[in-house]
Amino acid sequence: MIGDPVEHSVSDFMFRYFAKLTGIENYNHLKIKISKADLENLKITMKAIAVFGFMGANITLPYKEKAIKYLDIIDKTVQRIGAVNTIVNKKGKLIGYNTDGHGAIKAVETKLRPLKSADRVVVFGAGGAARAIIGSLPQVSHLTVLNRPSDFNQAEKLKKDFIKCGSRIETKSLTDRNIVSAIREADFVINATPVGMYPKTGASLIYKSHFDSIGRSRIKNLGFFDAVFNPFETEFLKLAKQYGAKTCPGIYMMIYQGIKAFRLWTGKVVSEGKVEEVRRLLQKTINSRYGK
Repeated sequence: MIGDPVEHSVSDFMFRYFAKLTGIENYNHLKIKISKADLENLKITMKAIAVFGFMGANITLPYKEKAIKYLDIIDKTVQRIGAVNTIVNKKGKLIGYNTDGHGAIKAVETKLRPLKSADRVVVFGAGGAARAIIGSLPQVSHLTVLNRPSDFNQAEKLKKDFIKCGSRIETKSLTDRNIVSAIREADFVINATPVGMYPKTGASLIYKSHFDSIGRSRIKNLGFFDAVFNPFETEFLKLAKQYGAKTCPGIYMMIYQGIKAFRLWTGKVVSEGKVEEVRRLLQKTINSRYGK
């Protein structure tokens, strides 16, 4: 794993457990912290993956975009999204993939319901997670992206990039009025921002006042997904659940994207029947590491 920071990650634990489940012995998953100010070390590390015969790497922030230029081949998803999170070393050639979007959509469709062409989707955020999720969405009726006014250019760039792919996207500033109007018309609501992540677990982009304006009868028909995996249930999801909505925590995105990455590296398939077992173990690990 390559990023900064990496200390908080439980990916190493997850992938070692995948190895145990699939009968791979002596599997190791290293954490390599590369300072944000030292991009030369990123280049050196990427070369080392190929030269020393590592199976590959998973890339986390802030290098999902920067790592692309050191790859020999990138798949269509990486081309579309502009970010990589999984690297496979194939005979010294580094191939880049992005499994984040797959993990998010798999989580939504498994834990909530399958997406349909008539669905309307709201996404909070326009950064890397949002791009990965939007780039992996099946065709939907309408997509609304809500982003902070200070970063609205980021949302406009996202819209421009994905309209080329035939997506119907509307961008709006993150205001109370726009939050209410967008959710009122939605079928799925996705938080693709880090708001609510540990240690700022009390934060949320939606409030009781928003839901009171929309009404419980409408909220209960919606599906809410949060890409944040720590805590297991964010304030965003807690509030939605209080109003009767179906919810899906981000830990499932983490697991499903990991299953796909692990298969790309090893050719081994982690059974879907093991997902809840993995989720319980990850949740226990996160709770013990963060003193919950």
